[in-house]
Amino acid sequence: MYNELISRILTSIILLPVLMYSSYYSGYYFILFLCFVYVLSFYEIIKNTKNVIFNLNANIVVILSLYFFYDLRGSSDYSLVTIYWILSATFLSDIGGYVFGKIFKGKKITKISPSKTYSGSIGSIILSLTSLAFLNLLQTFFLNENLINFYQTKYLILTILISIVCQCGDLYISYWKRKFNIKNISNILPGHGGVLDRIDGLIFVLIFAFIIKMVGVI
Repeated sequence: MYNELISRILTSIILLPVLMYSSYYSGYYFILFLCFVYVLSFYEIIKNTKNVIFNLNANIVVILSLYFFYDLRGSSDYSLVTIYWILSATFLSDIGGYVFGKIFKGKKITKISPSKTYSGSIGSIILSLTSLAFLNLLQTFFLNENLINFYQTKYLILTILISIVCQCGDLYISYWKRKFNIKNISNILPGHGGVLDRIDGLIFVLIFAFIIKMVGVI
C-alpha cells in the first residue's frame, strides 16, 4: 500500500501542475495539449476492447469532455480561476478517497469496485472542500484580488457535488473495466495505470461543470 500511495502522490504532484500550467494558456497551446490527451485516450480505448459500440461511445464522451474543458477555460481570469477550482477539487477528491479508504477501510460501497468504501467517499468530499481555501489564497497571491469568493455556500455545495460526480464517474469506468476484465487501462502513469484511469472522474466532472455553466450557476 505504502509504495502505491507514494507513486500516486508523486504522479499527482507532477500531473496537477502540468495540467494547471497548460490550462493557464488559452488558444492554440491549450488545444494542442487537449489533442495530446485525446490521442493517448483514443489509444487506450481501442487497445483494451474491440467492441465497436463501446469504443464509439467512449470516444464521444472523451471528445465532449475535452471540448467542455476548452469551453470552460475560456480566455478570462475568471474562467481560469473557475477551471483551477474544478481541477483541484477533482484531484483532491481522488486523493482523499484513496488515502481515507486505505487508512480507515470500512464497509464497501459496491461490488463494482471493491476498493471503494464509505470512509473513502467521505474522505473524497472532505479533501475536495480544501480546494476552496486553496483557490481563495491562490487568487490573492497571484491576482491580488478575489474574482470568485469560494467561501460562498454555493461553492461549498457545488464542490461536494463535484466530488460526488467524480466518484460516480470513477465507479462507472470501474464497471466497464470489470465488464471487460481490465485492471489498468495502460501503464503510462506510475501508480495510476493509464491516462483514462487518472481522468475518469474528471471526464464526468467537466460534463457536469459545463451543464451548470450553461444554466448560469457558475
